[in-house]
Amino acid sequence: MFRIIFRVISIITTIFITSACDDNMLQRNSQATGATTLGGDGRPGGLKPNPGESYRFPEIIETEFIPPYEFFAETKCLTWRITWPQYDSDYSSQYIPTVLSLNNGELNSFNFLNGTHPQNTHNSTISLYYHQEVKSANIMWDELDHSFDTDGYEEMLNVNFEESSVSLETLMDWVTKRPDLFKHHYPVASFYNELKYEEGDFIQFHITKAELYGGIRIVSMTPRIIEVYLAVPIDWTGF
Repeated sequence: MFRIIFRVISIITTIFITSACDDNMLQRNSQATGATTLGGDGRPGGLKPNPGESYRFPEIIETEFIPPYEFFAETKCLTWRITWPQYDSDYSSQYIPTVLSLNNGELNSFNFLNGTHPQNTHNSTISLYYHQEVKSANIMWDELDHSFDTDGYEEMLNVNFEESSVSLETLMDWVTKRPDLFKHHYPVASFYNELKYEEGDFIQFHITKAELYGGIRIVSMTPRIIEVYLAVPIDWTGF
């Protein structure tokens, strides 16, 4: 029996005008509706004081795709589409949410993670916004106070990255129909823990300890829009 199950948890869904921003793979392929809430202002890292202004929290669309064919439905794809607002040049990078946990979907700033329980840092996976690069959170010793020499830091997951050249059509098929192909088509045994990016780049990643694979698409730089995809077993409940 064919089946398509799309679960959408949407913080804010936005329609963009420019051609780059209009290229919204996740929205175009989502056929179900879900609750939409305005939860951004109260999230960690949001609304930090700046003279006459505030740090606004990014807009996040979280979606789960289960392949329509039973034969391939043992693996599903978790996706996050993150759109950061325009921040003034004098904004401190400490307060801009950049570190994503692929375990629970939380996006946090360095300021929040350094001022809360170390476990929040240990659950973190990758940095997306900071320095226009993707970086494994477990090697961010200069930015994350609890990423070294705190109880449990050794359990932080290591992520390797590799540049890739997959067409958007092919990527859409991987996400919606064959998430297992993120593993089968991982380009090489990469050892890059960080990579600079530009608009239009596609980066594949491997979470080594968990043996999970996924990808990161840089949809736009202005505004900064990044889509993250993670292929996991159908009964996956977290790391």
